[in-house]
Amino acid sequence: MNVLLPFRLVLLVVLLNGAHYGRAQAIVRVSRVVDADTYEIISQNRRERVRLLGVDAPERSQPFGPAATDSVRALLSAAGGLVELTRTGTDRYGRMLGAVRVGLTPAGRLVALDSVLVARGWAWAYAPGRQRVRWVQEQQRAQAGGRGLWRCGVAAAVPPGLWRGFKQEIKRRYRVDCPR
Repeated sequence: MNVLLPFRLVLLVVLLNGAHYGRAQAIVRVSRVVDADTYEIISQNRRERVRLLGVDAPERSQPFGPAATDSVRALLSAAGGLVELTRTGTDRYGRMLGAVRVGLTPAGRLVALDSVLVARGWAWAYAPGRQRVRWVQEQQRAQAGGRGLWRCGVAAAVPPGLWRGFKQEIKRRYRVDCPR
């Protein structure tokens, strides 16, 4: 049986019942994965950039950034590039902020992409300005299991906000791969 068929049926039901949710939800196609937490989407024949809520993933130039980005590409490819997007505002860079759910199960059940990234070790649980951060337990399990960017240990993983402030000389030191 085609795995995408149940997913597409779920998406159709979501579209037909969209008013029921009371939020700006839409089914969109991801046209490009900029990095693990930023995507370009096509919605109503317009291209827009979306920043995923709930996580902070390594930058492309950062250790584990390319692997995290490739992981998202593979997930989205398996879902045919279609995702459910809940728009929640814009960030200071003008990107749309949103929650993204993707069909990853044979039954087409939609799963929060931010949760998947944290559980697989490709992102930090992140909620600026909030007291409670979702996905903390998933992050702790990924750290304990040495998954993704936690492969070299918790102390070796540099949060993206800190990475962006590093000078090039410091960034070069972090580009050395850790032993497996």
